[in-house]
Amino acid sequence: MELEDISAEIKWKIATRTAQTLFINYGLAFWTEGGREIKSIADSLKLGTENAIEVSDTWRLVRMILMGEWEYETLEETEDRVVDCLTHCPMLNIHKETCTPTMNVHHLCQAYCKSAIEALNPRYTHRFSKRMCMGDECCESIIELKKDGP
Repeated sequence: MELEDISAEIKWKIATRTAQTLFINYGLAFWTEGGREIKSIADSLKLGTENAIEVSDTWRLVRMILMGEWEYETLEETEDRVVDCLTHCPMLNIHKETCTPTMNVHHLCQAYCKSAIEALNPRYTHRFSKRMCMGDECCESIIELKKDGP
């Protein structure tokens, strides 16, 4: 098959789809890499990252340095797992203030947070079970020991 054997309509569909996925994947890659940088900040401040509590405390402090004040309540806290309910998110607030749609915020936020936690200590991971940008009353943030190790 040669290039001229492919219809202009098919080439246009392929190009459009590629451009759309590049935009989405670029954003995810950017935020994932940004999350990894949290480790260098934590190291420069000599912050602890040995267990879930230290990882969470370090993440909270660095997150506030970078993004501003967050409001949260800790629901669970052990050396293997920390669950916070965040009720004030500077990222979500700026979207609301500027009337910017939040349709992909949850993907970018998850990529950023997971990357940051795993950079701080590869034995731990991060996930959200609730998200304000998806209509929940809070962002339920879970830092926990990985099931399969690092």
